[in-house]
Amino acid sequence: MRAAHPSIPAEALARQASLRAALLGMEGRGSSLEPSCLLALRAALVGHTTQTSEAMIATILAEDLVEEAVDLLRAARREAEDKALIEAMTSKLVPLSAKAQARRSALWQLDTRRVLIRLSYAKEKGALAFDDGDIHAIFLQAFRFEGLRLVLELGKRPRPLLSIGAPLPAGVGAKAETMDAVLKQEPTEDPPGLMARLNRRLPEGLRVHGWDALPGYASAVGDLALLSHWRWDVVPDQRLRLENKVASFLNSNSWPWERGTAKSEVPLDLRHLITKMHWEEGALCFATRMGVFSAINPLKMLGAILELDPARMKGMVRTAVDLKPDARVGQAERFEPKLKNMYEDAVLLGGGSNIVLVDEDDDEPIQLGPHP
Repeated sequence: MRAAHPSIPAEALARQASLRAALLGMEGRGSSLEPSCLLALRAALVGHTTQTSEAMIATILAEDLVEEAVDLLRAARREAEDKALIEAMTSKLVPLSAKAQARRSALWQLDTRRVLIRLSYAKEKGALAFDDGDIHAIFLQAFRFEGLRLVLELGKRPRPLLSIGAPLPAGVGAKAETMDAVLKQEPTEDPPGLMARLNRRLPEGLRVHGWDALPGYASAVGDLALLSHWRWDVVPDQRLRLENKVASFLNSNSWPWERGTAKSEVPLDLRHLITKMHWEEGALCFATRMGVFSAINPLKMLGAILELDPARMKGMVRTAVDLKPDARVGQAERFEPKLKNMYEDAVLLGGGSNIVLVDEDDDEPIQLGPHP
């Protein structure tokens, strides 16, 4: 095992260890439903196989998973047991992978099988320490283990199309976070069954509670987010002192905040970023603007107002995200593939057409979670 880099903070190392443990635990929660050829390749990379590289390559090509196989080979290059196997398979599969990607890119607009799924999930308890990158890795594993095949993007090194919604830092919980997954085809199983399978696989503290199929051209949540609603449970003996600071903030016209990230940076006005703030029973509730400010840590913003160390502030939860209407969904004719024209072109060329017209109901814009 490689020694930890001396410059990595202890907190980051602890989170990495927690993530490794979570991923390992997921593997033990049932048999993997990943395609058999990729399971065989994984076994071969750690020295457990009786198949020849030629046999594995033939199966990978037959199942049209050459791009996924190449990505797996690249990821395993450093720690794989059989280096010669990696080199041999990589040399044969990389050119085939490039051809497969070119073919996929050319047919992208014609692919009516893929489907965009917007998952809603809660983050609490044992998952609070995970950041966005950790959550992404966990869900990637859950989809892989449950055999839910994700579409690959069209970049230089294609990655599965699985993306986090609005940013959420480590240490903060949430009731209605989102993740967009683009599947190669619509699952035959119903959403409740799929969510139950994912929840059995996910580690403690992560639970999927929403599964919405959207048009493939729908905008990402990050492009639609207007406000985030937060709730922070306050320790009773702090309440009186904090009430005075909250009152001072609300009575001010501006509240400059120098984050200290760059000497030339213009201070941010927290009075502009935080649109609402009020007490609700034993909690301080507030709302923050999203858009270009979406990545700003709410713990740090509130810590700057209350003069508290963000690292010591526990119990903050995002309760909801307000979204603006999705203009793309409202103007479907501008973004749907021109199937009628493609059909007519195919007829003129004398080749007929196997294009299937699919009616998709436009989903109404929603708020992710209840208003506080």
